[in-house]
Amino acid sequence: MVLRNSQILKIIKSIVSILWVLQWAVLISIIIYVLLLILNVDFFNVDVLKGFKIHFSKIDFLKPIVIDGKEHIIKLTNGEGRLHIENFNQSFIYMRIFGAFIDSFLYLLILYFLRKIFKNLTSNQYFIPENGVLLRKIGFTIIALAIIPAIIHFITDAMVLKSLQLESITLKNEFDFDLQTILLGILVFVISIVFLRGIELKKDQELTI
Repeated sequence: MVLRNSQILKIIKSIVSILWVLQWAVLISIIIYVLLLILNVDFFNVDVLKGFKIHFSKIDFLKPIVIDGKEHIIKLTNGEGRLHIENFNQSFIYMRIFGAFIDSFLYLLILYFLRKIFKNLTSNQYFIPENGVLLRKIGFTIIALAIIPAIIHFITDAMVLKSLQLESITLKNEFDFDLQTILLGILVFVISIVFLRGIELKKDQELTI
């Protein structure tokens, strides 16, 4: 049996509500992590949390490998990994957590706007200015999601490069923002403009008649 539009809307609304709760859980978890870091509690393994993602341009292996009786120098290039340094006071871990917090908050904001849109849709309020404004806010938030965390990560990586010099490992720092996400945000923003303009034209037509 084919689902009606109203049923589909209710299902999607329920999914968005579930994601809303899960995203709140992520945000609260980040806050708890920060508190555990500040309090430095015994049962919490701080060194595990202090592992952070790095990008490297080259890793030279100090020992050659032997293949068919011959020694070969090997290296890794252009990759990423997670670096852990035990018993080391990494002040930039707070920047990492701040970046994750901003990322989660922006996702939460998008879900908040979506919930309001689906609330209107399930109430048969489709072509109202509020939906267009909410779409515009979603577009802006998606663009922010692609840029702001990338800036924070870039600054944090700069702090890492300044603080650490590892033998045989060449770290790199790149401004790695997601162009596809930016384009998606622009698309949603354009749709909101078309949507609001359509409502204006409809009102003008009704007044003319």
